[in-house]
Amino acid sequence: MARPRDSQRSRMYASEYECYGWSKMEFQSMPELEEYLWSVLENRHVLSKYKMARDIVAGTQKLKVSAGQGHRRALVRFELAHISVTFPRKTRCKWVVLHEIAHMLTPREAAAHGREFARTYLHLVKLFLGRETEKKLKTAMKKHKCKYSKTHTRWKGPIPQEEKDAMLARLREGRQTKWHTNKQSEQIISGTS
Repeated sequence: MARPRDSQRSRMYASEYECYGWSKMEFQSMPELEEYLWSVLENRHVLSKYKMARDIVAGTQKLKVSAGQGHRRALVRFELAHISVTFPRKTRCKWVVLHEIAHMLTPREAAAHGREFARTYLHLVKLFLGRETEKKLKTAMKKHKCKYSKTHTRWKGPIPQEEKDAMLARLREGRQTKWHTNKQSEQIISGTS
């Protein structure tokens, strides 16, 4: 199944730029970066919330981290045998690592920078960069109209059949009333009763 259209990408990047500015190289070597990446994935809060993190740490899902020669930006690729993550020099900082981990932990059927991704990313930022940074990022996301909350509905799960039947009955009743009201108006206007 193909991913939905990534309509929030530019909004997400604008929010990140407003919150962090340009990325600065915090990790001088790949082993330092990998150590940080694994410390995030092995965190007990991350393991308890995300199945993909449990799979990566357990080794059932292979993870390949590379230096990203020839690339200009960090990226995650889901390949058949493993997940591949690249970090070119300019992108070796904590928030970019968290951004790419959020891509790994977001379900594949969700939009690449959609609501699910934004929620996961905010959770990681709160855990590893602090509540203040999370609030700052959330404010920037609101400013740039980047959606991060669940879609709002009255129901927690699927709509119960009784509720569907009641809604359908109300709809039919409303349409019937509207139809009768319109017919009566037409009769009054035309002079026939």
